[in-house]
Amino acid sequence: MDMDIENDYWADKEIIVKELENAIKNKASDEKIIFYAYKNLCFGRDLLNIVQNYIALDKVNINFDFGHRIIKKGTILYRIRNYKDGIDYSNIDEWKPNPNRKRNRANKEGEEALYLGSTERVCILEMNLKHGEKYALGRYECLEDICVGGFLNFTIPKSSQSYQLQMMAGIVLNAFLIAPSRGNDDELFEFLDGIYKQKGIRNDDWKHNFDLPYKFASLNNGPNLYDMENMVCDVLKKRYPQGILYSSCYLPVATIGIGCSDYNIVLYEEAIKRLKFLDYEVKSNKEKFSRLEIAKVCTEIARNVKRSNNEQN
Repeated sequence: MDMDIENDYWADKEIIVKELENAIKNKASDEKIIFYAYKNLCFGRDLLNIVQNYIALDKVNINFDFGHRIIKKGTILYRIRNYKDGIDYSNIDEWKPNPNRKRNRANKEGEEALYLGSTERVCILEMNLKHGEKYALGRYECLEDICVGGFLNFTIPKSSQSYQLQMMAGIVLNAFLIAPSRGNDDELFEFLDGIYKQKGIRNDDWKHNFDLPYKFASLNNGPNLYDMENMVCDVLKKRYPQGILYSSCYLPVATIGIGCSDYNIVLYEEAIKRLKFLDYEVKSNKEKFSRLEIAKVCTEIARNVKRSNNEQN
């Protein structure tokens, strides 16, 4: 990087840090302090810096609330397990959280966590089931309301000085959290790497967020991906310890101000106690749309939006 550009970057960084420090020191209005906090959160060379800033700012007790959602009593949630001969799926113990759970995006190794979906469809996509593949579908009922955090749930007054920055940060953090992981879908990543590898993530890419999770997946999916996702979830869990709701990159309809009936949810100890396992059914996957086909549609939509915006400009 050019030395002058590097110096300018750190000079700008120092300015916005000072703005926040002075606002806190001089007891400025809450709205002003929040605005300077979001300026620090969204400052960086690319969108990955927002994720890094979110984690770093929490360490100095600068926190952000992106809102919550109440999963109402009586709501039915779903879980899919790969079908294996010899397992007694009628045994309720088979549907409890895995006591030897490996690390995943929202839990550390050994941490009690139950990953569920709002619909059977989203579970099928997340499990990467092939057409005709057999699976066991479990159903759970919420016995009490459950409060879960997330990055797309809040309502932001458009009159607020922080409106644009808060929207940008929420979209980016959600996209990073739901980025697909390598390991069981080589075909998908061969396609994604062919489009995004070495291209980087620009600061305005959050505006075309249909494909942002795929960009994070291809460009930032090294060995430290789960480390960062775990740290993001650790910050969120401080405010919302019952669980986290996040959208699916395979059904990327949800965004700020737009809800979707298909979502993922991970519940922790307190919320798991508020669930009751109802029943299960052994089924075969009849869905014909695969992860890869959905990724092709999403990336094409993003390209068309960008092409249209370029033509208008």
